[in-house]
Amino acid sequence: MEERSVVQMEDVQPYDTVCGLAKVHPTKHKNSFVILPARGYGPSFTVTGLHISRQSDTYRGKERKYGGIIIYSRKGETDWHTANNTHCKSGHVVITQTDTKAFKDLQAAWPREPGQVHGIIYRKAFGESCRDLKVVGEGFGIINGVFKINSGAFNPVDDDYHDNSSCMNQDSARYVEAVVNIWKRSGPKFPARQNYSVSELRDYLV
Repeated sequence: MEERSVVQMEDVQPYDTVCGLAKVHPTKHKNSFVILPARGYGPSFTVTGLHISRQSDTYRGKERKYGGIIIYSRKGETDWHTANNTHCKSGHVVITQTDTKAFKDLQAAWPREPGQVHGIIYRKAFGESCRDLKVVGEGFGIINGVFKINSGAFNPVDDDYHDNSSCMNQDSARYVEAVVNIWKRSGPKFPARQNYSVSELRDYLV
């Protein structure tokens, strides 16, 4: 397991948003944000950038439906490899078209994955189920071209990092929406860049 850096509490700005991830804080220099446990004594996860996964589909217009996930940690790690050897770090984003026959076939084949959409996206992208892996993340959708922040599977109400809402945290959601907008503007071509630092994404915030 990798050695995680320690976040000094004086570097974390003191505000919470009661929604989805219960505690998301910007750091003092606003070049990252920190995911803190809402209860218990779990580790914190510092996100310095967001990565649009090559496992993602491309955007083909508002007539299509898409689901997405952002992963902050797996089994307590912030830098890891999945079962299909995908290298991930905190802030890994996958966006998948969900209104295809192929996706519906996966839903039928994997009925035990959490949720109707986001658990399937995770398994399709990483070759493993998110069940029993202590995955910390959030789920979202793009419906009629509009960014949506609901996910019962990746915004659960019964883990140490989420509150009683099935929505994303509104602060982390702003950064994810910024990356989604970059992805949308690329259309049927994959974005020329995959990595975006938190500090530069501030210029894209809605």
